Amino acid sequence: MDEFNYDLEYIATGSSEKEWNEEKQVNEPQIEGTGLQPVTIKEGDGTITEIKDSKTSWYNYKTESENGLAKNTWANAISNSTSEEYKSYWVWIPRFAYKLTKSTDTNGEIEIVFLKGTTDNPASKTSEGNETTNITIKRASEVTESDTNVYIVHPAFTNESGNGYANGGWDREIPGFWMAKFEAGYVGEYEDSAKKAKDSPVQFSTIMTWDGSTSKNNPAWYYGEDRTVSSTAIKWPTFQPCRPSMNRIGISDAYELCRKIGDKDAENNPYQLSNVDSHLIKNSEWGAVAYLSYSDYGRGDATEITINNISAEGSETIWAVTGYGASGVSSATQKIENLEEYINPGSSSGPAGIWYSSQGQKASTTGNTSGVYDMVGGAWEWTAGYVDIGSGNVSTYGSKLRSEANGKYKSIYVHNGDGGTDTANYNEDANRKRKGEAIWETSTTGTVSTGWNKDYYDFVRSYDPFTVRGGGCGSESGAGVFAFYRSAGYCSYYIGFRPVLVCE
Repeated sequence: MDEFNYDLEYIATGSSEKEWNEEKQVNEPQIEGTGLQPVTIKEGDGTITEIKDSKTSWYNYKTESENGLAKNTWANAISNSTSEEYKSYWVWIPRFAYKLTKSTDTNGEIEIVFLKGTTDNPASKTSEGNETTNITIKRASEVTESDTNVYIVHPAFTNESGNGYANGGWDREIPGFWMAKFEAGYVGEYEDSAKKAKDSPVQFSTIMTWDGSTSKNNPAWYYGEDRTVSSTAIKWPTFQPCRPSMNRIGISDAYELCRKIGDKDAENNPYQLSNVDSHLIKNSEWGAVAYLSYSDYGRGDATEITINNISAEGSETIWAVTGYGASGVSSATQKIENLEEYINPGSSSGPAGIWYSSQGQKASTTGNTSGVYDMVGGAWEWTAGYVDIGSGNVSTYGSKLRSEANGKYKSIYVHNGDGGTDTANYNEDANRKRKGEAIWETSTTGTVSTGWNKDYYDFVRSYDPFTVRGGGCGSESGAGVFAFYRSAGYCSYYIGFRPVLVCE
């Protein structure tokens, strides 16, 4: 009867509390029919335990330990594959509303309240333990300048099809989404990698590459073979720790590849996912994870995530490695000579800062092995956002993203229309109204080092219309979950990507 009533409620209102777990005070991770396998991850060695019994506790989005699980244990899952190289890790981000309880030029605090199912009905308490009896919750589109004490339903979880996806929303109300735990990585050993990697149906649309000082048509990439536009297949990536971060891929190709990840009928698809909508992460989704991490349900006490500073800069084609953490929040680049030592070093030991070690866990959004990694440092990451000037690099390097008719897959920023090439071409007044992206809510002027924690900020412009997030392994104090930068859209040695899954 409960199921029947939930369905009636959904038909009548478009929302219901069906996914809510009253005991855990958070939405149940969506698993059924997806091909995702629930897992727990052991601290100290990264051992994966598959959860077979639905009654077994495997997540705990609370600020105290419970049922043998540490506090702030986010739900993890793996997408099974016939190949170990493609078993990929995912983290559940449940629906919530947020409030910036303190905001200064350099820092802030965020309070979170989880929401029931696909409704705006709050849990009994917020992340800071406050009762929710009398709190005010509003949608992003309803918030005015005078609303200083309201909780905003994070737009990444809301139906914004009626307002042109003004804040990066979806086309229906959702209870949460799955985010790749690690940024995209290359498959295979460095010297013999192509034998294990599988071709995707996506072909390179550009091989124009930025080499650090100039742009050039450079075919070099991890797999050591020449790349040719419209004829060379891009290898499927993996989302595992201790892999070379997949770089030298343009925004259009990263976008198309992410769309194919959830398509079980796509040629050679190794992930075995079903009933999911996969796409390149948007700034709204990046912001949702950043805000949850910054709350007491994540790192707690507005603690910064430690940078992944491992760099294989000496390699001709590789720059970063997934799943490592530095000894300090903003440590300088650690250049490694022997890449093989850092790639799949084994489950019982590994180099300093490996993801499951006490040092490595500081690079997680939770401060433990259940969180999301590589959001600070590693490679900068493409996000599906751009300022649409209608020509130039938007058309040349972003054609697949720009031609996407469904606005739920991308964020389009307003421009001034003056054709300028500087940041002023990005319309600050119009774009400042956007909520939930960890951009204008966490930056004062949109220029270098004005984000919270003095993270690096540089807004899109005519020549560099596309967005990237998080900072790179060499960004030091400029890296962070609030870091925001711009790019022309072509391949780069320092830019990677990651996908998000929304269950259908």
